Amino acid sequence: MKERSRVSERSALWRGPGRHYALFATGASCIAAVSALSLGLGTATAAAARVPSHPTFVYLQTDGSQSYFVLEADGAKAEATKLGATVKVENESSSSATTISDIQTGIADKVNGFIVVAPAASLGPRMVLLANRAHIQIMASDNGFAGSNGKQVPFVGINATEFGDNSGSLLMNAWKKAHWPVSSTYMLLIVNPSLPTIVERTTAEEAKALAAGFPKSHIIQVPTNDNTVEQAFTNTGPIKTAHPQARYWLVTGGNDDVAFGAAKKLVSSAVPVKDVIAVGLGGDLACSIWAKGAANVGFLATNYIYPNAIGADAVHELYDNVVKHQPFPANTYVTPIPMTRSNFMSIDKGC
Repeated sequence: MKERSRVSERSALWRGPGRHYALFATGASCIAAVSALSLGLGTATAAAARVPSHPTFVYLQTDGSQSYFVLEADGAKAEATKLGATVKVENESSSSATTISDIQTGIADKVNGFIVVAPAASLGPRMVLLANRAHIQIMASDNGFAGSNGKQVPFVGINATEFGDNSGSLLMNAWKKAHWPVSSTYMLLIVNPSLPTIVERTTAEEAKALAAGFPKSHIIQVPTNDNTVEQAFTNTGPIKTAHPQARYWLVTGGNDDVAFGAAKKLVSSAVPVKDVIAVGLGGDLACSIWAKGAANVGFLATNYIYPNAIGADAVHELYDNVVKHQPFPANTYVTPIPMTRSNFMSIDKGC
Protein backbone atom coordinates (compact mmCIF):
# COMPACT_ATOMS: atom_id res chain seq x y z
CA MET A 1 0.00 0.00 0.00
CA LYS A 2 1.38 3.38 -0.97
CA GLU A 3 2.29 6.00 1.56
CA ARG A 4 2.26 9.75 1.14
CA SER A 5 3.46 12.68 3.21
CA ARG A 6 1.53 15.55 4.71
CA VAL A 7 2.17 18.34 7.21
CA SER A 8 -0.16 18.86 10.17
CA GLU A 9 -1.17 22.41 11.08
CA ARG A 10 -1.52 21.23 14.68
CA SER A 11 2.18 20.33 14.77
CA ALA A 12 3.13 23.98 14.32
CA LEU A 13 1.93 24.61 17.85
CA TRP A 14 4.72 22.34 19.06
CA ARG A 15 7.60 22.50 16.67
CA GLY A 16 7.04 24.75 13.68
CA PRO A 17 7.72 23.52 10.12
CA GLY A 18 9.39 20.29 9.17
CA ARG A 19 7.12 17.55 10.48
CA HIS A 20 6.78 14.53 8.19
CA TYR A 21 4.06 11.92 8.00
CA ALA A 22 4.09 8.55 6.28
CA LEU A 23 0.36 8.13 5.75
CA PHE A 24 -1.73 5.42 4.17
CA ALA A 25 -3.68 6.40 1.06
CA THR A 26 -7.29 7.34 1.58
CA GLY A 27 -10.49 6.03 0.06
CA ALA A 28 -13.18 3.68 1.23
CA SER A 29 -11.41 0.53 0.11
CA CYS A 30 -8.14 1.61 1.67
CA ILE A 31 -9.78 2.52 4.97
CA ALA A 32 -11.22 -0.94 5.09
CA ALA A 33 -7.84 -2.44 4.32
CA VAL A 34 -6.09 -0.38 6.94
CA SER A 35 -7.96 -2.05 9.74
CA ALA A 36 -6.54 -2.93 13.10
CA LEU A 37 -6.11 -6.47 11.82
CA SER A 38 -3.87 -5.34 8.96
CA LEU A 39 -1.65 -3.57 11.48
CA GLY A 40 -1.45 -6.62 13.70
CA LEU A 41 -3.89 -5.19 16.23
CA GLY A 42 -6.55 -7.92 16.18
CA THR A 43 -10.17 -6.81 16.39
CA ALA A 44 -9.59 -3.65 18.39
CA THR A 45 -11.25 -1.46 15.75
CA ALA A 46 -14.49 -3.33 16.14
CA ALA A 47 -14.41 -2.50 19.82
CA ALA A 48 -13.93 1.19 19.05
CA ALA A 49 -17.67 1.59 18.54
CA ARG A 50 -18.08 0.93 22.25
CA VAL A 51 -15.49 3.52 23.31
CA PRO A 52 -16.91 6.44 25.32
CA SER A 53 -16.46 10.03 24.24
CA HIS A 54 -14.04 10.52 27.17
CA PRO A 55 -11.54 7.67 26.71
CA THR A 56 -8.69 6.73 29.03
CA PHE A 57 -5.25 5.92 27.63
CA VAL A 58 -2.10 4.65 29.32
CA TYR A 59 1.30 5.99 28.24
CA LEU A 60 4.03 3.55 29.29
CA GLN A 61 7.48 5.16 29.14
CA THR A 62 10.65 3.12 29.38
CA ASP A 63 12.31 5.69 31.68
CA GLY A 64 9.87 8.33 32.84
CA SER A 65 12.51 9.96 35.06
CA GLN A 66 14.52 11.30 32.10
CA SER A 67 13.80 14.91 31.22
CA TYR A 68 12.91 13.93 27.65
CA PHE A 69 10.09 11.68 28.81
CA VAL A 70 8.86 14.22 31.34
CA LEU A 71 8.36 16.69 28.48
CA GLU A 72 6.77 14.00 26.34
CA ALA A 73 4.30 13.24 29.13
CA ASP A 74 3.52 16.95 29.46
CA GLY A 75 2.65 17.10 25.76
CA ALA A 76 0.48 13.99 26.02
CA LYS A 77 -1.46 15.32 29.00
CA ALA A 78 -1.99 18.73 27.41
CA GLU A 79 -3.36 17.16 24.25
CA ALA A 80 -5.61 14.83 26.22
CA THR A 81 -7.08 17.80 28.09
CA LYS A 82 -7.84 19.54 24.79
CA LEU A 83 -9.56 16.41 23.44
CA GLY A 84 -11.48 15.55 26.59
CA ALA A 85 -9.50 12.36 27.25
CA THR A 86 -7.45 11.08 30.19
CA VAL A 87 -3.84 9.91 29.97
CA LYS A 88 -2.20 7.93 32.75
CA VAL A 89 1.61 8.05 32.44
CA GLU A 90 3.61 5.14 33.87
CA ASN A 91 7.38 4.90 34.39
CA GLU A 92 8.56 1.41 33.45
CA SER A 93 12.14 1.97 34.72
CA SER A 94 13.51 0.10 31.67
CA SER A 95 11.86 -3.10 32.93
CA SER A 96 10.11 -5.52 30.58
CA ALA A 97 8.38 -7.18 33.53
CA THR A 98 6.99 -3.86 34.74
CA THR A 99 5.81 -2.99 31.23
CA ILE A 100 3.86 -6.24 30.91
CA SER A 101 2.45 -5.84 34.39
CA ASP A 102 1.24 -2.31 33.65
CA ILE A 103 -0.39 -3.46 30.41
CA GLN A 104 -2.21 -6.17 32.34
CA THR A 105 -3.30 -3.60 34.92
CA GLY A 106 -4.58 -1.35 32.14
CA ILE A 107 -6.55 -4.22 30.66
CA ALA A 108 -8.11 -4.95 34.05
CA ASP A 109 -8.98 -1.26 34.37
CA LYS A 110 -10.63 -1.36 30.92
CA VAL A 111 -8.57 1.47 29.44
CA ASN A 112 -9.21 2.36 25.81
CA GLY A 113 -5.68 2.39 24.42
CA PHE A 114 -1.97 1.96 25.09
CA ILE A 115 0.95 4.10 23.92
CA VAL A 116 4.19 2.28 24.68
CA VAL A 117 7.84 3.34 24.70
CA ALA A 118 9.12 -0.22 24.68
CA PRO A 119 12.18 -1.11 26.79
CA ALA A 120 13.05 -3.73 24.14
CA ALA A 121 11.66 -4.47 20.69
CA SER A 122 11.53 -8.18 21.56
CA LEU A 123 8.67 -7.40 23.91
CA GLY A 124 6.45 -6.39 20.99
CA PRO A 125 4.72 -9.73 20.23
CA ARG A 126 3.66 -10.22 23.84
CA MET A 127 2.40 -6.65 24.25
CA VAL A 128 0.44 -6.79 21.00
CA LEU A 129 -1.04 -10.19 21.91
CA LEU A 130 -2.26 -8.93 25.28
CA ALA A 131 -3.81 -5.84 23.70
CA ASN A 132 -5.43 -7.87 20.90
CA ARG A 133 -7.03 -10.31 23.30
CA ALA A 134 -8.51 -7.42 25.28
CA HIS A 135 -9.60 -5.60 22.08
CA ILE A 136 -7.58 -2.53 23.08
CA GLN A 137 -5.57 -0.46 20.60
CA ILE A 138 -1.80 -0.23 21.03
CA MET A 139 0.75 2.02 19.36
CA ALA A 140 4.46 2.76 19.71
CA SER A 141 6.17 5.96 20.78
CA ASP A 142 9.91 6.56 20.30
CA ASN A 143 10.83 2.85 20.08
CA GLY A 144 9.04 0.91 17.35
CA PHE A 145 7.90 -2.70 17.79
CA ALA A 146 5.84 -5.33 15.99
CA GLY A 147 3.42 -8.14 16.71
CA SER A 148 4.26 -11.80 16.22
CA ASN A 149 3.25 -11.47 12.55
CA GLY A 150 6.07 -8.98 12.03
CA LYS A 151 3.76 -6.04 11.31
CA GLN A 152 4.84 -2.83 12.99
CA VAL A 153 2.27 -1.08 15.15
CA PRO A 154 1.56 2.60 14.40
CA PHE A 155 4.54 4.71 15.41
CA VAL A 156 5.17 8.30 16.52
CA GLY A 157 8.75 9.48 16.99
CA ILE A 158 11.82 10.12 14.90
CA ASN A 159 13.39 8.71 11.78
CA ALA A 160 16.31 7.23 13.70
CA THR A 161 18.64 6.99 10.71
CA GLU A 162 18.03 10.62 9.77
CA PHE A 163 18.77 11.81 13.30
CA GLY A 164 21.89 9.64 13.57
CA ASP A 165 23.14 10.90 10.25
CA ASN A 166 22.71 14.49 11.39
CA SER A 167 24.46 13.91 14.72
CA GLY A 168 27.30 12.17 12.92
CA SER A 169 27.66 15.17 10.62
CA LEU A 170 27.81 17.56 13.57
CA LEU A 171 30.54 15.44 15.17
CA MET A 172 32.63 15.10 12.04
CA ASN A 173 32.36 18.80 11.21
CA ALA A 174 33.59 19.67 14.71
CA TRP A 175 36.46 17.19 14.42
CA LYS A 176 37.62 18.65 11.12
CA LYS A 177 37.40 22.15 12.51
CA ALA A 178 39.56 21.10 15.49
CA HIS A 179 42.29 19.73 13.18
CA TRP A 180 43.00 16.80 15.49
CA PRO A 181 45.35 14.19 13.97
CA VAL A 182 43.77 10.83 13.16
CA SER A 183 46.59 8.90 14.80
CA SER A 184 45.81 10.14 18.31
CA THR A 185 42.03 10.66 18.02
CA TYR A 186 39.54 8.00 19.12
CA MET A 187 35.75 7.93 18.98
CA LEU A 188 33.43 6.54 21.64
CA LEU A 189 30.14 5.31 20.17
CA ILE A 190 27.68 4.63 23.00
CA VAL A 191 25.35 1.83 21.86
CA ASN A 192 22.35 -0.16 23.07
CA PRO A 193 21.86 -3.34 20.99
CA SER A 194 18.43 -4.10 22.50
CA LEU A 195 16.64 -1.10 20.98
CA PRO A 196 16.34 -0.90 17.17
CA THR A 197 15.95 2.88 17.24
CA ILE A 198 19.28 3.24 19.09
CA VAL A 199 20.94 0.76 16.74
CA GLU A 200 19.71 2.76 13.75
CA ARG A 201 20.94 6.04 15.25
CA THR A 202 24.41 4.79 16.16
CA THR A 203 24.82 2.86 12.91
CA ALA A 204 24.17 6.08 11.01
CA GLU A 205 26.58 8.00 13.26
CA GLU A 206 29.32 5.46 12.59
CA ALA A 207 28.62 5.49 8.86
CA LYS A 208 28.96 9.27 8.78
CA ALA A 209 32.31 9.04 10.60
CA LEU A 210 33.63 6.46 8.16
CA ALA A 211 32.45 8.52 5.20
CA ALA A 212 34.40 11.47 6.62
CA GLY A 213 37.59 9.40 6.62
CA PHE A 214 37.70 8.50 10.29
CA PRO A 215 39.29 5.02 10.73
CA LYS A 216 37.01 2.21 11.88
CA SER A 217 39.84 0.89 14.08
CA HIS A 218 39.59 4.07 16.16
CA ILE A 219 35.83 3.75 16.75
CA ILE A 220 35.13 2.04 20.09
CA GLN A 221 31.65 0.86 20.98
CA VAL A 222 30.61 1.39 24.60
CA PRO A 223 27.59 -0.79 25.47
CA THR A 224 24.67 0.29 27.64
CA ASN A 225 21.26 -1.21 28.24
CA ASP A 226 19.43 1.76 29.74
CA ASN A 227 20.73 4.82 27.81
CA THR A 228 21.51 6.75 30.98
CA VAL A 229 24.22 9.22 31.98
CA GLU A 230 25.25 6.95 34.83
CA GLN A 231 25.80 3.81 32.78
CA ALA A 232 27.68 5.62 30.04
CA PHE A 233 29.87 7.24 32.70
CA THR A 234 30.63 3.89 34.37
CA ASN A 235 31.24 1.92 31.17
CA THR A 236 33.56 4.54 29.69
CA GLY A 237 36.10 4.26 32.49
CA PRO A 238 37.69 0.91 31.51
CA ILE A 239 37.84 1.92 27.87
CA LYS A 240 39.67 5.14 28.67
CA THR A 241 42.16 3.17 30.78
CA ALA A 242 42.69 0.63 27.99
CA HIS A 243 43.67 3.31 25.43
CA PRO A 244 46.51 5.37 26.90
CA GLN A 245 47.64 6.27 23.37
CA ALA A 246 44.48 8.35 22.80
CA ARG A 247 44.90 12.07 23.30
CA TYR A 248 41.75 13.40 21.65
CA TRP A 249 38.25 11.97 22.07
CA LEU A 250 35.09 12.19 19.97
CA VAL A 251 31.87 11.04 21.67
CA THR A 252 28.37 10.33 20.40
CA GLY A 253 25.55 7.84 20.86
CA GLY A 254 21.80 7.30 20.86
CA ASN A 255 20.84 10.25 23.05
CA ASP A 256 22.16 13.26 24.96
CA ASP A 257 22.45 11.31 28.21
CA VAL A 258 25.01 8.78 27.03
CA ALA A 259 27.11 11.31 25.12
CA PHE A 260 27.20 13.61 28.14
CA GLY A 261 27.88 10.72 30.56
CA ALA A 262 30.82 9.39 28.54
CA ALA A 263 32.31 12.86 28.07
CA LYS A 264 31.93 13.56 31.78
CA LYS A 265 33.88 10.39 32.58
CA LEU A 266 36.69 11.33 30.20
CA VAL A 267 37.07 14.75 31.79
CA SER A 268 36.93 13.31 35.30
CA SER A 269 39.72 10.93 34.22
CA ALA A 270 42.10 13.83 33.53
CA VAL A 271 41.34 14.37 29.83
CA PRO A 272 41.38 18.16 29.24
CA VAL A 273 38.01 19.56 28.21
CA LYS A 274 39.61 21.07 25.10
CA ASP A 275 40.45 17.52 23.96
CA VAL A 276 36.85 16.23 24.08
CA ILE A 277 34.11 16.80 21.50
CA ALA A 278 30.74 15.25 22.38
CA VAL A 279 27.57 15.42 20.28
CA GLY A 280 24.25 14.19 21.58
CA LEU A 281 20.85 13.40 20.10
CA GLY A 282 17.58 14.68 21.52
CA GLY A 283 18.41 18.04 23.05
CA ASP A 284 16.66 17.37 26.35
CA LEU A 285 19.80 17.98 28.44
CA ALA A 286 20.60 21.36 26.90
CA CYS A 287 19.25 23.36 29.81
CA SER A 288 21.25 21.48 32.42
CA ILE A 289 24.40 21.34 30.29
CA TRP A 290 24.45 24.85 28.86
CA ALA A 291 22.07 27.04 30.86
CA LYS A 292 22.13 25.85 34.43
CA GLY A 293 25.78 25.83 35.32
CA ALA A 294 26.81 22.23 34.60
CA ALA A 295 30.56 21.74 34.31
CA ASN A 296 31.87 21.92 30.75
CA VAL A 297 32.82 18.43 29.53
CA GLY A 298 33.08 19.18 25.82
CA PHE A 299 29.40 18.63 24.98
CA LEU A 300 29.13 20.93 21.97
CA ALA A 301 25.99 20.08 20.01
CA THR A 302 22.95 17.87 19.57
CA ASN A 303 19.96 17.31 17.28
CA TYR A 304 16.81 18.50 18.98
CA ILE A 305 13.65 16.40 19.26
CA TYR A 306 10.40 18.03 20.36
CA PRO A 307 9.24 15.45 22.93
CA ASN A 308 6.09 17.43 23.78
CA ALA A 309 4.96 17.08 20.18
CA ILE A 310 5.59 13.33 20.10
CA GLY A 311 3.43 12.86 23.20
CA ALA A 312 0.72 15.12 21.81
CA ASP A 313 0.69 13.46 18.40
CA ALA A 314 0.50 9.97 19.87
CA VAL A 315 -2.52 10.88 22.00
CA HIS A 316 -4.23 12.68 19.14
CA GLU A 317 -3.81 9.76 16.73
CA LEU A 318 -5.00 7.23 19.31
CA TYR A 319 -8.02 9.41 20.12
CA ASP A 320 -8.90 9.80 16.44
CA ASN A 321 -8.76 6.04 15.99
CA VAL A 322 -10.74 4.84 18.99
CA VAL A 323 -13.29 7.66 19.10
CA LYS A 324 -13.62 8.78 15.47
CA HIS A 325 -12.69 5.41 13.90
CA GLN A 326 -10.02 7.02 11.73
CA PRO A 327 -7.16 4.81 10.51
CA PHE A 328 -3.74 5.36 12.04
CA PRO A 329 -0.96 6.93 9.97
CA ALA A 330 1.72 4.27 9.63
CA ASN A 331 4.49 6.52 10.94
CA THR A 332 4.69 10.09 12.20
CA TYR A 333 8.16 11.61 12.23
CA VAL A 334 9.59 14.82 13.65
CA THR A 335 12.53 16.53 11.96
CA PRO A 336 15.98 16.97 13.58
CA ILE A 337 17.06 20.52 14.38
CA PRO A 338 20.80 21.08 15.01
CA MET A 339 21.26 22.78 18.38
CA THR A 340 24.37 24.31 19.94
CA ARG A 341 25.27 26.53 22.86
CA SER A 342 24.71 29.57 20.62
CA ASN A 343 21.14 28.80 19.54
CA PHE A 344 19.63 26.43 22.12
CA MET A 345 17.56 29.03 23.94
CA SER A 346 15.77 30.01 20.75
CA ILE A 347 14.99 26.36 20.00
CA ASP A 348 14.15 25.02 23.44
CA LYS A 349 11.80 27.65 24.82
CA GLY A 350 11.78 25.96 28.21
CA CYS A 351 15.36 26.98 29.02
